[in-house]
Amino acid sequence: MTAVNLIKHRRKIANEAQIEDVMRGSLVMMKRVCGKPNCRCLKGYKHKSLYLSQYHKGSPRMIYIPKRAEVAAHHMIRNYQKLKAILHKISDANIRLIALP
Repeated sequence: MTAVNLIKHRRKIANEAQIEDVMRGSLVMMKRVCGKPNCRCLKGYKHKSLYLSQYHKGSPRMIYIPKRAEVAAHHMIRNYQKLKAILHKISDANIRLIALP
């Protein structure tokens, strides 16, 4: 592949990135008991809530995701994974570009 073709290929890959709607981490569904004496969670129907799990400044943290934001959170996590794949492709193209004679 020529340098011009590699640059066009790299630009095409970079245009696929959606940088604004990304979020790093993993989504975790937690099931808990609230502690109210007559609540159904004491009978095995635990309350479910979604959390974002990520490392921040070297320490793990869990951030609660409200019900209204669950779909958006899943979307942002998927976009982050796509962005990582795009960065790998761009890096590979740059390596080939640098290595051209």
